[in-house]
Amino acid sequence: MGKVIWTNHLYERIRQRGLDPRWVDMAVRSPDEIQQSSTTDSKKHIKTINGYKIVAAVKRQGSDWIITSAWWNPVYGQSSARTPKKSFLEAIIYKFVVYLEKLITGKK
Repeated sequence: MGKVIWTNHLYERIRQRGLDPRWVDMAVRSPDEIQQSSTTDSKKHIKTINGYKIVAAVKRQGSDWIITSAWWNPVYGQSSARTPKKSFLEAIIYKFVVYLEKLITGKK
């Protein structure tokens, strides 16, 4: 495997969807299943972790792997709108990181 490249779009989607970046990395590097995307020229690397199917959209560019997006779907018919609850400390840290990012980038 060449380099694994994370796009800005991917970082944005991970943050919006509350995904753990380690889970995305695990799905890319050691998927349970790989499917061809029906809408793009990428492949879906899928891995089940903690009751969720983690899906990473991956394109090949030479020997490099470019991850363009990621999402998760519950397994066993759980509502897709539900995400695991963050602990109080995780929630505070997440809010602080988002705040710092806004300060650094100047976004509102």
